[in-house]
Amino acid sequence: MCHCGQPLHYTDKALQDHIEEMCSRLGERIEVEVSGRKFLVPRHYIALHGLKGADVAALGFEEVKDGEQG
Repeated sequence: MCHCGQPLHYTDKALQDHIEEMCSRLGERIEVEVSGRKFLVPRHYIALHGLKGADVAALGFEEVKDGEQG
């Protein structure tokens, strides 16, 4: 599922295959830091929707607290 609530909705099979390979190799989520706060953002969401730093905190991604590893 995409973080937006829909099933993964790629229109390009090659892109989906590439992102799935990255997820297998590097993990489903990537740590993104914005204004001193860190969030775990799904790679699929970034590939499908892009990501604006100003929106990250409001999108409901898991926040990494001090001392936690992403």
